[in-house]
Amino acid sequence: MNKYLIVTALFVLAVITGLLIGPAPLDSTILQLRLSRVVLGIFAGGIMAFCGGILQGLFGNPLVEPYTLGSASGAALGAACGILFVGILNPLFAFLGSLGVGFFVYTIARMEGGLLRDRLILAGVVMSFLCSALVMLIMVMGGRELYEVLYLLMGYLGVIIDASNRWYYIVLMVVSLGLVGFLYRYYRELDIISQGIETAAGLGVNIERLSLIIFVVTSLIIGITVSMVGAIGFVGLVVPHISKLLFGAKHLRSLPASFLLGATFLLFADTLARVLTVYELPVGVVTSIVGVPFFIYLYRR
Repeated sequence: MNKYLIVTALFVLAVITGLLIGPAPLDSTILQLRLSRVVLGIFAGGIMAFCGGILQGLFGNPLVEPYTLGSASGAALGAACGILFVGILNPLFAFLGSLGVGFFVYTIARMEGGLLRDRLILAGVVMSFLCSALVMLIMVMGGRELYEVLYLLMGYLGVIIDASNRWYYIVLMVVSLGLVGFLYRYYRELDIISQGIETAAGLGVNIERLSLIIFVVTSLIIGITVSMVGAIGFVGLVVPHISKLLFGAKHLRSLPASFLLGATFLLFADTLARVLTVYELPVGVVTSIVGVPFFIYLYRR
C-alpha cells in the first residue's frame, strides 16, 4: 500500500478515535468537547513536529526540538508570567519567554566561537528544568491550583472552544499556520545546510540571517501554541525522524509529512491520556513516555 495512503489512514483513524473513545458516554456536549480536543491536537501536534523538523534541519542535530532547546519551557514561563501579571494566558508573554530562552541557549552554545551542538542540547535541557521550576514558583505565588501548573508544564487539550472564545483561537491558529507556510519557503536552504555549513556558505546561503529568521518565527509559533495547550514535549523530536524515514531527508516532503504525523501522534497520545487512568493525565506524560527512550536511543547513536 502507498505510504501516503497509510499516513492519511492513520490520521483519519486518530481523528475518529479522538472523537469516539473516552471514559464518558457520547452525547452532544461530550462530542463538542472532543471535537475541540481534536482540533487543538491537530494544530498543536502539527506545529510542534513541523518546528522540530525545521530546527533539526537548521542545526543539523537530530536531538534538537522546541522542548530540548528550552523554547517550549521558556514559552510556559512567559505564559505563567502573563497569568500572574495580566491574569490570562497571553501569547505575547509566551512568545517573549520562548524567544528569550532560545536566544540564551543559542548564545551559550556559541560562547567559544562556533556552534557546539552538544552544548546546545545541554544548555537547552538545563534551561527547561530551570523554567519549569520558575513556572511552579510563579503559579504557586499567584495562587493557582496545582493542576493548572501541571497542565501548563505538560500540556492539556481539554479546552472547550465555544462562542465565547472561538475567534480568539481561530485568529491564533490562522496566524500560526501562516507562519508555518512562511517557514516552509526555506526548504531549499535547509536542504543545502544539511550538506554542511561550508557548502551552504559557498552556495550563497546567508546562514546568520536564516538562523535569525527561523529562531524568531519558531519562537512566535511555539509561544502561541504553548499559550493555547501548554508545553508538550518530544513531539518535535520523535515525529520528524519518522517522517524522514518514510519520505526521505528532503524538506519539501518531510516537513508537510511531519505536520500530518505530528497531529496523528498527538491525537493518539491524547486519547491514551484520557483512558489510561480514572483521572485524566496531561498529554505530555504520554508523549514523554515515548519520547525519552527515543531521545536516549538517538543520543547513543
